[in-house]
Amino acid sequence: MRRRSLLSKTGALLAGGMAMSVAGSGRESLDPSYRILPDTKYETGVFVREGTSDGPTAMVVGGIHGDEQCGYRAASEIAGWQVGRGKLVVLPKANRVAIRRDRREGAHGDLNRQFPTGEKPETRLARAIWGVVERHNPDVVLDLHRSVGIYGYHESSVGQMIWPTDAGNASEYAKRTAEELNGNVVPWYMPFHEYRRGGELDGSRPMLVHKVAGDLDRPGYIVETTEFFLDADTRVQWEKAVATDLLSRHGIEQRGNR
Repeated sequence: MRRRSLLSKTGALLAGGMAMSVAGSGRESLDPSYRILPDTKYETGVFVREGTSDGPTAMVVGGIHGDEQCGYRAASEIAGWQVGRGKLVVLPKANRVAIRRDRREGAHGDLNRQFPTGEKPETRLARAIWGVVERHNPDVVLDLHRSVGIYGYHESSVGQMIWPTDAGNASEYAKRTAEELNGNVVPWYMPFHEYRRGGELDGSRPMLVHKVAGDLDRPGYIVETTEFFLDADTRVQWEKAVATDLLSRHGIEQRGNR
């Protein structure tokens, strides 16, 4: 197969090259619908976009980890959408303290280890974020992240993976979205960067989307895009493309996008 025959050649090219750019620049979003933890160092905006007809509710979260720019930049762009039906809730910069510091962890450690299944979230910020989930009761939740490397190639890296919950059609949708991205977004000469479906999240770890599985038994996804030989703008566009495809499969589309 031509694609695979170029694998070793591409690997050599990547090893000796610079970060690759295959996308344009992104943009920040608009005024929020409301804010959580106002007048505190954690204050951050929530964007609610309602369609003209009834439909499902989806929630998109970015910035759980403050040094993962592609997650909160992609979520900020999605926050500017208008949707045709249903409701889209976006929390683009969940961890303002960590984002200001450009670090993974915020004031009380790793925010994405503070959502135990069957219990209250462990910190004030985690409880406020889960409060947004409870307020809007979403049918699906997406959590956008960035990884340093690629899963299976680099130790402790989870890049280019879409991790679904064990609820509904999440696993099948993650598989189809990976196929869509690999066919139409990831260039053929970058086989290392193909997206894959990860194992199912079942509530066994104290992470936001695990809690969506364990407490709500609903579809949810962690999206991980690598920074390995990808420039910042491309990471944002790929992350947004994954989110856009997943949202579409759950009935949420940007108005005028098709």
